[in-house]
Amino acid sequence: MGKAFLVILLIAVAAFFFYKQTHKPLSEEELKVKAVEERFLSASAKFMGAAAGGVAVGLDVAEAAAIRVQKTRDELARLTGTLTEDKAILKAEELRAKIDEFVRKNDIK
Repeated sequence: MGKAFLVILLIAVAAFFFYKQTHKPLSEEELKVKAVEERFLSASAKFMGAAAGGVAVGLDVAEAAAIRVQKTRDELARLTGTLTEDKAILKAEELRAKIDEFVRKNDIK
């Protein structure tokens, strides 16, 4: 009984240390990029939902969502100029590529 408890305890401690090593919290810069990404995902989802509707009200919503996508793109460009961490810069570049692809595919000007 004591050996089994000790083995379980050692496994739990090892799992805890493994978790701590592999799951590092995001830095402040990474959190800023993530916030911009969340705004882009929200705007793109609204755009796609409105575009699927295709009615006059949907067109107004799509236009507003397209403006939000453009504003998010501009915000990311400003933020990218202030980033210093390599990981945050990489995430920002990946997000910029996603936004550019979305804009190109949906013919947003």
